[in-house]
Amino acid sequence: MDPVRLVAQRGGTMRRAAVLGEGATRWALDGALEDGRLIAPARGVIALPTLSEPRLEAARLRSRLTCVSAIAEAGLPVMPRTRVVHLAVQPGGRTSGRAATHRFHFAKECGSSLAPMSVPAALDHAGRCVGPRAHLVMLDAALRRGLVRGADLDGWMATARARRNWLLARADARAESAQETLARIDLVESGLRVVPQVYVDGVGRVDLVVEGRLALEIDGRSSHDGDDAFTRDRTRDRAILRRGVLAARFTAAEVEAARPGEVAAAVRGILGAHRRVGRTIA
Repeated sequence: MDPVRLVAQRGGTMRRAAVLGEGATRWALDGALEDGRLIAPARGVIALPTLSEPRLEAARLRSRLTCVSAIAEAGLPVMPRTRVVHLAVQPGGRTSGRAATHRFHFAKECGSSLAPMSVPAALDHAGRCVGPRAHLVMLDAALRRGLVRGADLDGWMATARARRNWLLARADARAESAQETLARIDLVESGLRVVPQVYVDGVGRVDLVVEGRLALEIDGRSSHDGDDAFTRDRTRDRAILRRGVLAARFTAAEVEAARPGEVAAAVRGILGAHRRVGRTIA
């Protein structure tokens, strides 16, 4: 058994005893360590040298990434961003004293693996560390990518039942960005009716339709920067307006910086100023 392939298959880091126990020879393992194809970040721990720094830190401490750290490692959005490394250890396990840079989660399901916790388990642990809106952002993204199901929340133990119920009532796999989720929940919590990703003839999908007559778009820098994107967005707005539908835009940065209720107040202002304008589209 090739030890490099084995470690890669097991998530990029393993205990040395487990590598040998699954068929790799000491000769092959020592050779991979000598030529740099594998590294030993801690005594008795083997890892791929290409692991991210949070993954390597987890390996050094013989623990598993969890909570927002595992969620970020899976490529899902984490808000607010943090440099604190969240690690899962067995109850009673050893922890370091670096409270400012590490957060330890004691989890029976941690097991002997050193790979990051699964996305459903990490989302459950996040219930201890993030607010409800930030939690919803991560859950929406995981639902969209098929990494979690709504039924998984029934087995969560770290997240309080009230939070689980709140998330289930508001989660939506149609959300295409973290900022879209944040805008949607702000509007919904304010009592506005919102439908995400509505198809409009001659325009395509719009991010959110509010009260059936306002097409609201959330512009992220990555997909709306540059002259072509700027022109395309204005062309879409004109096409929406020609259909008799109101149109408005927020930047992703505006949504992220907004206080609770701020996006909803702005949208209510637009709807209130155009009470007699706007066809119903959703």
